[in-house]
This record gives sequence, structure tokens and C-alpha cells, in this order.
Amino acid sequence: MSLPSAAELERVLLNAVDREPDSELVDRPDWVQIKTPSSPRPNHNIVLRAQLAPDEVDATVAAVVAEHRARDAKLRWFIGPSSSPAELGVAVQAAGLTPLGDTLGMAMLVPDVAPPLGIAGLTVHEMGPQDVGTFAALTARAWERGSDFEEALLHIAGKSFQEPRATRSWIASLDGVPVASSHLRLLPGIGYFQGCAVLPAYRGRGIYRALLHHRLGELRSRGIRVAVVWADATGSGIACLKLGFATVCTAQFYEAQDEQ
Repeated sequence: MSLPSAAELERVLLNAVDREPDSELVDRPDWVQIKTPSSPRPNHNIVLRAQLAPDEVDATVAAVVAEHRARDAKLRWFIGPSSSPAELGVAVQAAGLTPLGDTLGMAMLVPDVAPPLGIAGLTVHEMGPQDVGTFAALTARAWERGSDFEEALLHIAGKSFQEPRATRSWIASLDGVPVASSHLRLLPGIGYFQGCAVLPAYRGRGIYRALLHHRLGELRSRGIRVAVVWADATGSGIACLKLGFATVCTAQFYEAQDEQ
């Protein structure tokens, strides 16, 4: 079994979007975008592929950004291997979107045996409906994000119990204190490690590694043999490399910030 290609990793991002009833999808070879008129959240309003001629970059980017600003929606723009030209990122940033840093598209084959958690006092339990508030608050604190982010997580976590269930989430506690959360999206033949957040005071203790191993075990128990992740090149991506993930491609995310 081989690792997924860069194109397949980009497709994971599209398949992982939680769409609303009014979400509009444009899915062409030269342009992939999801727009949701009812939602101001960037996870519902995202450009995932743009192949533009150099002389149309500025006008196209300006028009997309302006449309979202007109309805007070935050826009996320992903520039991966299938997007062009090379100066697209410069135009997106000039239009007012903030670069979130380089991101690594990574993959690994699920091992036959995953190591144990290996941390005394660490327990992991799957999020149930009664845990949604705890999960959202914990994740927002761990990623040092504000109330808007926590509200978005409440919405996403609440929807995750609708059938058919495509995601699973967990809360990790150390000696009974919630310290981290993890999230897994189940796609055909692939497990997407969609998020893992550890409270700042508890970082450096191997909790991120333990939660990665835990999710690999979850995939193995479901017969899924491929794990993928989009990881920060200067943070979680380094940890994933050490834990067996291979870099398939690099990309950049840009996002409209609160002041806009």
C-alpha cells in the first residue's frame, strides 16, 4: 500500500469540510471553493484551489475577498501544489488575508501495533454529547483562541453526533484534570488527524505523541490503513515527522482576521 498523493491530500481538506444546508460548492479542475451565505466562519468559506493566469490574479482575489467582506464572513484561502501562479500568495496577502504559516501535508501507514500511551496518570475518553462544552472550551484554551473560535467548536462538536458519524473526538486528562483534546475524521480508507490541542502548561510531556498513538490505534481497530495530517511546519509537523509521518507536500493557509 502506498501513501496518498499531494492531490489526494488536498482532496481530504475538501471532504473534511462540514457543510451547512446552504453551502455552495464549486468543484472544477481550475477552481475549488465552498461558500456558505448563512455562516461567517472561515471553515464554511474557503478557497481550496485556484489556477489563474498571471494577469487575472489581482482582480480575481480582490473580488472573492470583497464578496466575503460584504457579508461579514471570514475567508480562508488554501494555496497548495495544485494552485497557481507562484505569486498567488502575495496577492492573497495584499488583499488583506493573514498568512498562518507553512503547512505540511503528511501521511503514514498505520502500524500493526501502536505503542501504549506511556504516561502515568493519562487517560483518554471519547467525547459524548455531555462533553461538548468541555471539549470546546478546552480546545480553545489549548490553541489560545477566543470566544468566536470556541463558539465554532461548539457548533462543530454538536453536529458530530449526527448519523452517519464521520468524526470522533477525545478528551485527555492527567490525574483527572482535562489537559488536551484530539479529533479524527473518518474518510473512505483514510483517517484524517484533524486536530490535537494540549494546554500550554502541559506541553513537552509527550501528550501530543500519546494522542497520536491513540488515534492510530483507533484507525487500526476500524481497518483503516492510512493516516494523514496537515501540520504546522514549525510545530506539530516536526513532532509528526519524528513519529513516522512522511511529508508529501507543502502548502500555505491564509485567513481573514477579526479586525476585518
